[in-house]
Amino acid sequence: MMDIPYGMAETIGFRSEMEDAHAVRDDEGCGVFSAEVCDGHSGSLAAAIAAEMLTPCFLHGEGAACGKTAGRGFTPEDLRDAYLATDRYIVARTTSGTAVGTLYLREGRFLAANAGDVRIVIGDGAGVLNLTVDHKPDLPAERARIEGLGGRVVSYDVPRVQGLLSMSRSLGDAPLKPYLTAEPRIAEGVLGRGNDLAIIACDGLWDVLTSEEAVAIARNAAGPGEAANRLQTRATERGSMDNITVVVLDLKAYTARCERERLHVSRVLDRAFSAT
Repeated sequence: MMDIPYGMAETIGFRSEMEDAHAVRDDEGCGVFSAEVCDGHSGSLAAAIAAEMLTPCFLHGEGAACGKTAGRGFTPEDLRDAYLATDRYIVARTTSGTAVGTLYLREGRFLAANAGDVRIVIGDGAGVLNLTVDHKPDLPAERARIEGLGGRVVSYDVPRVQGLLSMSRSLGDAPLKPYLTAEPRIAEGVLGRGNDLAIIACDGLWDVLTSEEAVAIARNAAGPGEAANRLQTRATERGSMDNITVVVLDLKAYTARCERERLHVSRVLDRAFSAT
């Protein structure tokens, strides 16, 4: 098994009024390292629940709401179940919502999932790969799904579901269901030796920085802590007025023993459109 080096991750959250949450875990019991960002809105409870519940639900089936309690594996299907179970739990307790992005590493494999506009970016050789898709209401497939359910995409400064929320997927947000779905997009694959770092961040960063710019800034920093600070500073200088939560992972020691040179995505699971 490829060990996760301690201290690989540096997590920095910004702004005391933020409704975001984040979690970084090294689960020795199942050999999984995880990092996640939850970008909350309309209150902080949904993000707090997601950061506390989603990964334990995925890896261990913990909690009555998770449904499965045995035989869980490191599969996109089990991760999807955890997203949907966490969503049901949130909806039963609050009207707030949260975008979520989660990255899991195990024995050189990865699962990268999101619902909403939390983005996961990874350095790949000299370039950059987005492991997630920003779920915005004006994406053609997202708009078609929303309108097929009887909803509307209305532009007030940016496209919004029912004129309210500028993302098309999230956990929670009970008043906007079924137009907002909790279905995650999950990419599964294997890492390569060229994967040097990963960034998980909310849209407060991506609204003003491209993935390429963010990775370049992180690569020029002395370490993940300095990288996260530089990203927050640059986003603020660019005029970001949103919450900025960033997780930067230094992957070099982990991926040095990978068999492949470059990352390979073997499968993408996304069932958001199966019911429309």
